[in-house]
Amino acid sequence: MEGKKKIRKPFRMSLRLKLAFPMMIFATVMMVIFFQTTFHTVESLVLERNESRLQAVAEVFAETVKVPLILKNQQVLLANIEWMAKRPDVKEVRVEDSEGVIVGGLSPTYASGDASLVDRDFIGVKRVTEDTYAVAVPIIAHDRRLGRVFILFSQLGLERELRKVFEERLLLSFVMALLLTIMTGVVTWLAIRPLFELKATVQEILKGDLTARAPVYSYDEIQDLSEAFNEMVSRLARSLDNLRSRTEALEESEEKFRQIVENAGDIIFSLTSEGQMALLNQGFSGCPREEFFARGLPLFLELHEKESRERFEETLKIVREEKRPVVNVATTHLHRTNHTEIFYQTNLTPVLDHEGRIKLIQGVMRDVTELRRIELMKESLIRDVAHELKTPTAKFEMVVNWLEKDVVKNKEAEKYKSIVDILKSNTDRLMRTITSILDLTKLESGMDRIVKTDLNLNEVLRQVAHDMEPICKQKKLALECELDDRPLPMKGDRDMLYRLFVNLIGNAVKFSDVGKITLKSVLEKDQITVSIDDPGIGIEPEDLDIIFERFVQKTASSMGIGVGLTICRDVAALHQGKIWAESAGLGKGAVFKVQFNQKI
Repeated sequence: MEGKKKIRKPFRMSLRLKLAFPMMIFATVMMVIFFQTTFHTVESLVLERNESRLQAVAEVFAETVKVPLILKNQQVLLANIEWMAKRPDVKEVRVEDSEGVIVGGLSPTYASGDASLVDRDFIGVKRVTEDTYAVAVPIIAHDRRLGRVFILFSQLGLERELRKVFEERLLLSFVMALLLTIMTGVVTWLAIRPLFELKATVQEILKGDLTARAPVYSYDEIQDLSEAFNEMVSRLARSLDNLRSRTEALEESEEKFRQIVENAGDIIFSLTSEGQMALLNQGFSGCPREEFFARGLPLFLELHEKESRERFEETLKIVREEKRPVVNVATTHLHRTNHTEIFYQTNLTPVLDHEGRIKLIQGVMRDVTELRRIELMKESLIRDVAHELKTPTAKFEMVVNWLEKDVVKNKEAEKYKSIVDILKSNTDRLMRTITSILDLTKLESGMDRIVKTDLNLNEVLRQVAHDMEPICKQKKLALECELDDRPLPMKGDRDMLYRLFVNLIGNAVKFSDVGKITLKSVLEKDQITVSIDDPGIGIEPEDLDIIFERFVQKTASSMGIGVGLTICRDVAALHQGKIWAESAGLGKGAVFKVQFNQKI
């Protein structure tokens, strides 16, 4: 068995070294720069003063030889030259006349090579070699040049002595900088020692000991940091305890939720934006759950009956684009093995992330096959009864019409006219009731198929207004149209939309006695809104949500059985639209609005 591979710790440099070494390097560099600059400055000043001194010596010597040179006293001249040559720093002395002829000279050391570096006409001070200076001073008497004095001075070791002094000082300064660095390191270590205790505490906490605390008593900011750290660890420990308790509660709640979802009678699923199945509690329509996870949305759509599939895809598109839930979508599946129809009622809800994008689409499907069969039986019974009633009612209507004509011929017509009117009115009402029931059953059963085509909704509204205008005039009501100037293109069934708005205007006529009814259309951001404003009896606020239910009548004396608005609601739903009513209350009229999306 191979031994565990040793993990190499990453390189770390102590904090005190990080502070001491840069300080030492910085101090050393600064001292070198300082001493170098100072050395060159001092050297320049020393050499300049030395040249001035040498020139002054030469000028004094020129004054001493002026008199012997004028008197041509060679003996005194040579004595002066010999006296000058005895100086330890003089290498050569000579005196020249006005023609440049040497009249006296002495070379204590051989320096002809140095003297040859100076021009014959040279006057002043010149450094001819590293350690030799040539000084030439004119001899002037009564504004007449008698000649010149030429002296070679030796300054052997001047710069070396100067450099040596600076090097000694520099070495001493470096030693002092080193001592300062060591002291800085020691002081730094003493200052940051509490940090090492804090580090040891952190390592203990990382090993899992949340009871560890940093005992730092430095009476400075580090102690403040340590106390804040200890408080943070205490709070962290409490937070971890709370988190552990909440995690356990969350796991318990999650397990309960999982059990509820897994054992739910309804089908619960989640789809990703790419169409993958993220959650499914059970298989359905003859397919196991694992196959849905493998194939996702394509298999889900494959099980739908053709028209039901189109309806589901349109609903899915609404949820994705408008990011709003859609409920009670009737879908029909074909069982994979026995090919029987299974009816579901599906609700789809978008789950959005923090940026408002769709993260998941949550769905709930309820198997309503048995309820659907019962509903179909009920609708079939209602339809059959309505059909059975329609035939005798039609015959009764014929008899009433014949009776009305016969009574007119009779001299006693006025006596029976009121009775005939009652018979005729109730016969018409019964026929409208039967027709409304048949229309509603066709819509709810799907027998009345919707055929969508491209149309201009304004054209449908103009036709409705034209056909309903005579009915409005019978009740002395005005019908005004305020249609949008632009075309209102959309996809829809022209006949059903015509029926929808005829019912709404007919409802407005029924409950209005005086004034005007306004038909208005508006296009805003792909939304078509049609409103019918009437001056009728109005609607109480608590009734605004129930007036579209079947057989709801808030005025019992009104004609009809309360399915006209239900038909309007179903037609709007078949076009993925929505319908609602607005009213300020009884006696203040009402506004019915229908809204469609152009993109659908």
